[in-house]
Amino acid sequence: MITEVRIRNFKCFKSLTIPDLGRITMIGGRNNVGKTALLEVLFLFFDRMRADMILRQYGWRGIEGVAAEPDAMWGPLFYNYDMDREIVISVRADGALEEAKFRFNPDFVPPAPAYGGAPPKEQIPTDEQPGRSFSLDIEYTCKDGRKKQLSHLTLDQQGQSGLYIEYQQAGGSRAAFLASKKHIASRNTTNLFSNFVKEGREDEIVQFLQIIEPRLERLTVVTEGPASFVHGKLKGIARTREIHLMGEGMEKLLNLVLHISSTKGGCVFLDEVENGLHYTGLPNIWEAVGKALRTYNCQLITTTHSYECLKSACEGLSRMPNEFRYIRLDRKDDDISANVLNYEMVATAIETNLEMR
Repeated sequence: MITEVRIRNFKCFKSLTIPDLGRITMIGGRNNVGKTALLEVLFLFFDRMRADMILRQYGWRGIEGVAAEPDAMWGPLFYNYDMDREIVISVRADGALEEAKFRFNPDFVPPAPAYGGAPPKEQIPTDEQPGRSFSLDIEYTCKDGRKKQLSHLTLDQQGQSGLYIEYQQAGGSRAAFLASKKHIASRNTTNLFSNFVKEGREDEIVQFLQIIEPRLERLTVVTEGPASFVHGKLKGIARTREIHLMGEGMEKLLNLVLHISSTKGGCVFLDEVENGLHYTGLPNIWEAVGKALRTYNCQLITTTHSYECLKSACEGLSRMPNEFRYIRLDRKDDDISANVLNYEMVATAIETNLEMR
């Protein structure tokens, strides 16, 4: 579980320290103070094995494409687009402190192709210029300086990207990201739910979803053509219906509990938790989410704009107050700071009608 974070030179964060996170951490603040960026930088810290680690974050923001050049691909990650300064992310998780550094390398030399690759040219022109390659060098180290991973996110002159891992130590925490602007593909939901089907545990998910849809009787996997989907059966309705057609709240809760259960010992990052959920059901939802997080030893870090959501969290999580934190981000000129409130402080603010969002 993440308990402490330090960030330098990432997007809007010149320097930010958050000394105390809980199993359930909510992030609030005005527009454009970095709430989603905070989720992104933390997820990026764990997302170490994908060549599209940066591109898919753009996709979650609704960006459909970026130019295949370093300034467009990686520039937005750096504070003030200054790629001469490195990004530093320090995270204390499960008691261990680890640091990741992201550096732009304009002169990356890719490794030579392995024997058995494409045959060499019959003739090599004497005036041929070697192709230039760029890299975002990523280095993970422990508190004592021991290297855990060294990798290179590459971009060549043809616009091809890749991930070259030079060194990697086994281990690492699991993480999942649920974006606010992009629906999760049905096939991904089905794959996660299928694990519950194999173990005969579908009722666990049904009981969770009945919080917002009491008519739900069961969930099942239905194959239509080459694809499979999660369907729900409602009381009084003969046919099942694809879960993504039963409302944004149903889809959101299903994917949340599935990702919590499949990220044991790790962290789920959720942008704008209140979207698609009516405030009247939020206390029960928070109580169920808290139980699921404890059951699967998982952490949830989420953003919110909603006072009702924050108030409901206090009500629904009253049995686990020591595991709740609320972080308000504030901007003064170009500096962003984090004010951390525990359960008691949030509850007192709500009782006295003090604005916290």
